[in-house]
Amino acid sequence: MAIAKRKARSAPKSKGAAKAAAVKSKRRRLPYYNQTTDFSCGAASLLMAMRGLDKEIPFDRVHELQVWREANTVYMGAGHAGSSPYGIALAAWRRGFHAEIWVSHKGAVLLDYQKKPEWRKAGKLMQEADEASVRELGMPVEKRSWDVADLAQARAEGAVPIVLVSTKAFHGDNTPHWVVFADSDETRVYINDPWISRNKGQTAKFQTGRAATHAAFMNMAKYGPRNERAVVLIRGPQI
Repeated sequence: MAIAKRKARSAPKSKGAAKAAAVKSKRRRLPYYNQTTDFSCGAASLLMAMRGLDKEIPFDRVHELQVWREANTVYMGAGHAGSSPYGIALAAWRRGFHAEIWVSHKGAVLLDYQKKPEWRKAGKLMQEADEASVRELGMPVEKRSWDVADLAQARAEGAVPIVLVSTKAFHGDNTPHWVVFADSDETRVYINDPWISRNKGQTAKFQTGRAATHAAFMNMAKYGPRNERAVVLIRGPQI
């Protein structure tokens, strides 16, 4: 054991190699924003994505609620409406960003979560209108399967993925929720989750870059009996 230690010290890495290794291993952190209501996770996630791409983006409650007001086309059946991928994409575009949407099926999402028939109809109508606007603006909407490698590639190319998940794994209930895919490595993904379950001892620091295995993340990144999946890739300010 002593010989092994002496050998390790006798051949240190160069400063350049050590610096490169440190840079490679350092996860890319995104600024964290804690949603201020129980229905503005989509808006809070978009604020984190935009702020990560442009430090001039306002990072406050007024902006959060402005974004929520624009994107709230998923009627939850109780309480206030939440954000659809199409509403998030349009809110990003209005602020100079480009978005791309991946969905597991065509048309409106999370209709199964809407309990009242009239709210289901309203949500479907508004999402269809927003989807048409997204397509007219040239933002891609793609029905596709995806995995962690696809999100990691998009992140490496400069996009920030906002992902639909269930709250069951992180918070114990089972509600549709938006989070930010901040980074990943060979075994884990790192998520900025805008919701903080303070009764579980969670803090903003705990929910910033929160780790999950690839398998756990893929299991949580779906919702409802149809296993609906949705991702909104936010890309840098439009030139």
